[in-house]
Amino acid sequence: MECALARSTAAFGDASAEAPGGHGQAAAIVLLAQQVLADATPDAVAVTIGPGSFTGVRAALALARGIALGVGIPLIPVTTGEALAAAAPDGPVLAAIDSRRGHIFLMPFTVAGSLPHPTAPPTAWRPGDAPPAIARIVGDAAPILRPDAPATLPDARDVARIARARLDGTLAPLDATPLYIDPPAVRPPPALRPAPA
Repeated sequence: MECALARSTAAFGDASAEAPGGHGQAAAIVLLAQQVLADATPDAVAVTIGPGSFTGVRAALALARGIALGVGIPLIPVTTGEALAAAAPDGPVLAAIDSRRGHIFLMPFTVAGSLPHPTAPPTAWRPGDAPPAIARIVGDAAPILRPDAPATLPDARDVARIARARLDGTLAPLDATPLYIDPPAVRPPPALRPAPA
């Protein structure tokens, strides 16, 4: 399942389905998963963990956890950057994801055999920063960094391919928690913050 950016997608075997992101995205991913699974039982469930839409990432991750627990199958997390980079040809590629907060999340990879391998930790690029040097840029923020680069969105079929590689040990495991690059935009009120140690 992929629900991190401006489109939600789900895939299982030869079946795939998609819906626009935004309002109603949390409900849409449930319907998409029902549609592609029908009466089938998967061996594992894969989901993007971000960066991306707070609501989309959390909703898809909660649904994936529920399926994994209910069926007793592994939950395989995949980053949004991995899903974007997996669709690129082999070589260096930079996944550029619009934060919707005035900057861009950058995730550099080397793609080999259609599998993305991270080459550096994710960072935030802000207007005024030096432009990235990697020639191939993918993601919804690609045209912001390079006007001739098309905007691309991740797809659940790429998420599934990466999850297979993660499940068989070809790619390193990840924690099944949302990937946030920015610190939280909201702080709890003082009364709810933990006392200093």
